[in-house]
This record gives sequence, C-alpha cells and structure tokens, in this order.
Amino acid sequence: MSLHIPSVGISEAWIQTLETVNSKPHGTATHTLVSISAPHDGPHPEVSAVVDGALRSRGRHGVFTVANTIFPSALYNDPGLDFSPELSSEETALLDGAAGELYEAYLDTLPTLRRIPANRAGTYFSRMVSWPGKSATGTNQLAARIEALRKDRRRNLRASNYSDIAVAGEADGAGGGLEEYALTDTRTQGFPCLVHIDLSVRAGALSLLAVYRHWHLITRGYGNLIGLARLQEFLCQQTGFTVGELAVVAGHANAEHGDYSGKSGVADILANAKAALGSGCSETVPAASS
Repeated sequence: MSLHIPSVGISEAWIQTLETVNSKPHGTATHTLVSISAPHDGPHPEVSAVVDGALRSRGRHGVFTVANTIFPSALYNDPGLDFSPELSSEETALLDGAAGELYEAYLDTLPTLRRIPANRAGTYFSRMVSWPGKSATGTNQLAARIEALRKDRRRNLRASNYSDIAVAGEADGAGGGLEEYALTDTRTQGFPCLVHIDLSVRAGALSLLAVYRHWHLITRGYGNLIGLARLQEFLCQQTGFTVGELAVVAGHANAEHGDYSGKSGVADILANAKAALGSGCSETVPAASS
C-alpha cells in the first residue's frame, strides 16, 4: 500500500517519514512518496547532530558525508550570482567558471574515490557529471541540463518537463546514449539505490524528483535529502529558476530495524530528533494510502 508524506522542511520530512515507516510491519513500506515544499530552508542543525551521532556511534558515515555523494558542496565556490538572461557576459562567465571548477575538482578526486570498493562503479555525482561515472571523460549530464534550462529562461518559458538525470544503468555499446535500466542489471540491492532524477519547471519554479529502488532511511535517508536539496539549489542558481518542491519516491523504504536495535531503537532515535527539533516539530502527518 502506497504512502504519501507531505512536509515543509527537510528535518520534519525525515522525522515524519521514519516515524511512519517505523510503525509498519517489519519497519518497511512500499511505494513511499515524500514531498518537501521548502527544501531551500535547509536542515535543522540540532536534528542533523542527532542523526550524525546515531550514525557515527555505529561506525557509519556521517550525515554530510552521505550528502556529499549527491552534491559535494565543499567543492563549489559559490559566486553569489543567479543566472538571468540580463547578466553580463562577465557575470555569466563567473557562474560557468564556478560550475566548471566544481566538476573538475570532483573528477580529479575520482580515481582515489574509486579505490574504495563501494565506489568501483563510480559515485552518484560522478555519474551526473561524467556518465557513466568511471572516468573523467564521460557525458556531463548536469552541464547539459543547465544549458537546456538556460535556453528556456532566455525564451521566457516558465514550464517544462523534459530534463532528467540518469544514475542507474550502463552506457550503450557506442558510448553515446544513456540506458536507465541495463538488461544485465540483476542486482536486488546495492549501488545505485538512487536510479533517476527528474526535473520539472512550473510557473518558474524548478522541482526535483528522486527515485530510489531501496531507501535506507537512517543510514542514508537524512543525508540523501540534504544532498538532493543542495543539488536542486545549485541547479536553480545556475539556471535562474526559483526553488520548487523536492520529492522522493522509494520503491522500498526501510527503517532498518536490523541495524538500529529494532522498532524501539529507531523510536529512541526519533525521540531524540523530535526533542532537538523542539516545540516547533509538527505532529506526524497521517500517510495517505491509495
């Protein structure tokens, strides 16, 4: 049975999603949709600290390490400009240069990153900026999407739904196309859990939808939301559209009872996160089923 969990901010959305899925049999749910109306407000710092502590106490990667797999914000030298057709050529060059330096800096680290067994097939961000993500010579999907969206801004088009970013699959034999699901892909879990990102523009706002086949809500879920929000903000800055909705669809959402001391252990993490959020934490939104 599907779930829809609408929320306003990143931290609230994560708490509501984990609480809802934790209450389900075995702590799992099928076809879970999480929608966040104000992702640009960022995560609540105290909630981030709670989740980070729970992860590190179990030897897991921290929240922002996970976020960096989707968007490595430390490598982006923000020029403090938003794209507009009215920008001067010098200002546009500053935006282009910042993006170019980000891509180059990340791909310089890729050989080192790929020495880690989990990264042998590339990383999420390497697949975005150099598909299929195993070398620095692939297709830069982000640059291509940014250019297409800038063309829309120059033509004053405020609605579109033709931009997407492939994360799963393999390059075709000719090395030119993108294959969303490879026929040879028989994995039931493993990289990549994130398989696709869809970009839609409505009324001048750019919304981002991420599709996960398996979403680990504690080990990766909170960091995933932060990374996706940062990616969305980067795309909006580079194209001049405002930030719209951020949504995640998970074929299988997992509260990870086996790794976090069962339902009660997950509930303890939730209690700490809700306390950190404080009195402003809204009550859990009942999940709409269909």
